[in-house]
Amino acid sequence: MASGQLFATSLIPTAVGNATKVFDVDSAQTDTSISGAYVDEIWLRYTKNNNIFIDAATAGAGTYAQSGTTTVVVTLANHNLKVGQEVYLDYTSGTAVDEAATVTAVTSTTFSVTSAGTLTTSGNVSVYAPTDICFYLVSTGTVTNTNQFFPLFVASVPSVVGEQTFSLTLKEILPLINHPVVQAGSNFGSANNEVAPKQRGIMLQRGQAIYAAVSGTTALTNGFYVNVQGGYY
Repeated sequence: MASGQLFATSLIPTAVGNATKVFDVDSAQTDTSISGAYVDEIWLRYTKNNNIFIDAATAGAGTYAQSGTTTVVVTLANHNLKVGQEVYLDYTSGTAVDEAATVTAVTSTTFSVTSAGTLTTSGNVSVYAPTDICFYLVSTGTVTNTNQFFPLFVASVPSVVGEQTFSLTLKEILPLINHPVVQAGSNFGSANNEVAPKQRGIMLQRGQAIYAAVSGTTALTNGFYVNVQGGYY
């Protein structure tokens, strides 16, 4: 998957070539045997199998300060992080210990996390932020203009080892679908209502396709495989 610009600026790619087709429902209109398709799962698989953190993109170069508490304040311009997201912090100076942490507060140029230890230290830190991947609906066989990309949803994959396989169904990113048949054990009152098969997904018409692109001004150092589960009808 390519990249074009930070999603904080716009979800639309800056160029047609900055998005990659990941699922096609006869967008060339050559197969009259199908009418459309359904997708009930999309999952991402990191192209490596790391044991510490996901190094999909070049880390952000920031500074940090910790003043006798467990709160670490990191200064990093244009971080676009949100409260609740996980980051991996590679402290390159000072006495802090590298760690995965959850963002607890943000400003436009800083974010805070709760560290595992109480220290008084400061220095430089390499920030491995989540990888943002936007999925688009395209309703033409040949994309000639970026305004033909219609953003559907964004998956933010944390740079921690536990997310090397990332399910858009289990993360409740795929939208709810109005399925015409009630699924046994999968109604809205059941324990598995949010991730039940056929309750989340996308219905596509013949002639449409799904594309994906990554936030950022440079391509990923290491990418993700995009796996799509569904069928044609």
